[in-house]
Amino acid sequence: MKAGEKKELSIKERIKNFSELYLAHHEICEECKNHVFKMGPLYLCVGCTSVFLGIVIFGIILFSFFDVFSGSPLIIALISSYGVFMALMQLFIKPKNKLLKALMRFSLGLGMGAFFALLVFIPNWYLKFGLLILLGIGTLLYNIVRNYSHMDDCVQSEQDIQDTDLKIN
Repeated sequence: MKAGEKKELSIKERIKNFSELYLAHHEICEECKNHVFKMGPLYLCVGCTSVFLGIVIFGIILFSFFDVFSGSPLIIALISSYGVFMALMQLFIKPKNKLLKALMRFSLGLGMGAFFALLVFIPNWYLKFGLLILLGIGTLLYNIVRNYSHMDDCVQSEQDIQDTDLKIN
């Protein structure tokens, strides 16, 4: 290899680098192991992956039992309420167990999928508009609470490092 030449990365190394940066969005370290799934060279965020899977699974269930759901929006509303409840429980419990965290986030995904289906099945435009406003407010509040909760050990340790750096300088 000549001086100044860059080493060509293998596909596996490229996938690993991409997934660490964009799909895991947590530090790949021992402190944050409960926040990341590792599948081969791929790293995935536990929460985001679980929510996405919940939405997809609800979509599959919805289309498999379309007649049941289209005739009873109340069932969809109950599933959506369950998802919201589980999201709130996760904020208060702050589970450290990866499986419990994944289950709670999967439930949030089911609830989100149900909420989107509810928007489709509700016939009145003003109810749809009200639900969209509720979704916006709920999402905003949820994200505000998550940003200030310091739920992640890796985020907490990074903050501690920054605080220490500030005190030293």
